[in-house]
Amino acid sequence: MTRPTESTESTDSTEYTQNSESTEHTASTESTESTEAARSARAKGMFADGLALSFSTAFSALAGMIGWILAARLLPAADVGHTSAFVSAMLLIAGVAELGLGPAVLRWLPLSGRHQPQLLRRTYLVVLLGGLAGALVFLAVPSGGDVVSRVPAGAALFVPATVAWTVFQFQDSVLTGLGRSRWVPVENGLFSLARLVVLVVAAPLAGALGLLLSWMAPTVLAVLVVTVLIFRRARPARGEGRLPDRREILRLLAPTYPGTVCVVALYNFVPLVMLHRFGAEANAVFFVVWTAINALDLAASVFVNPLVVRLAAEPEHARHLVGHTARRLALVFVPLVLAGGLLAGVLLLIFGKQYTQGAGLFRVLLAAQLPRLVVVLGVAVHLGAGRGLGVAKLHAATAALAIGLALVMPSEFAFGLGMLAGQAVLAAVVLLDFRHRLAGAPR
Repeated sequence: MTRPTESTESTDSTEYTQNSESTEHTASTESTESTEAARSARAKGMFADGLALSFSTAFSALAGMIGWILAARLLPAADVGHTSAFVSAMLLIAGVAELGLGPAVLRWLPLSGRHQPQLLRRTYLVVLLGGLAGALVFLAVPSGGDVVSRVPAGAALFVPATVAWTVFQFQDSVLTGLGRSRWVPVENGLFSLARLVVLVVAAPLAGALGLLLSWMAPTVLAVLVVTVLIFRRARPARGEGRLPDRREILRLLAPTYPGTVCVVALYNFVPLVMLHRFGAEANAVFFVVWTAINALDLAASVFVNPLVVRLAAEPEHARHLVGHTARRLALVFVPLVLAGGLLAGVLLLIFGKQYTQGAGLFRVLLAAQLPRLVVVLGVAVHLGAGRGLGVAKLHAATAALAIGLALVMPSEFAFGLGMLAGQAVLAAVVLLDFRHRLAGAPR
């Protein structure tokens, strides 16, 4: 056998090196393309989840409005008034009794791994006990007992109704944390339709009790069905995972729970201040406008919940995830705000000609929702990173701004202008915080 010449060896070596480099380059390219494709797929999934949650909120708000309109047509005004007070108390106590665990599980579930079923059992138990304790305390207060006793069987039904609603609202966060966001509009859609059916059937037969049952019966049924589905589908996720320790629980819940209470106060206390300051007729217009603004605000807040889940699971991609969510948030909600501003008078005319006087207030509060979108995104980023104090500061600042303005502004329109200016300042603070925290994150 003839030994290869030096030239042949050199040629073979060069070809081998080139082939090796070509293979490595191809593998690297394929890996990059695979990574980009996976990232794109996850981004599209996060966008779809956010849309599903926002649609669920909007549909629930619309169905709720239709329900009260039907109740006003089917029942005497006194029955509607007493039952609405019962429902308002139920919603208020449930919001407080959830103990801030709804936002918390958005962060904890993606990190739980094989401990996921255990985390679900513990959080469900705490929410159940919180709802029970909150309902019993409310009944023990004389004014609380008086509110529920005005509805037939109200004292007996308040505890199970409140406990059921506490779990019902908690389940939306659980489904989102488990990656089942698209179940939420199905659950809430069926609940809303069932509530309207029960109302139409039961209200003419049972009066105020029928209106109350239209809330309670679908809620209990939805809780039972979804709870069974969650625990049957909940399997230990891949990886060791971990449960939050006591220090992490306190670090997240101690600030975020008061922040959650601030949000409850923001949505429900401002109309009471306006009623006291400007009278029932002016408050009727303000209440309609404020309810619409809160529905939009809540839709934006749940839109960013999938971002919280992803940030908890993939903190190394924070800059990409936040930028992607910010673009999609603007894409969805800025056109809604602009359309609402253009059609403000027409939309308010649905409630009656006298309500069109709130068109100016509606437009300026819609404008305030534009910087508010930045604040909502800031809340999600803090929550995804487990910074409970950051969440609490933004919630408390927003609530204090709205309640303070409601107490001192000379008119409702001036209140709207104050909200616009205040939200712009908060948005600037959030953007500066983003610049600081995300500056070193990978692109």
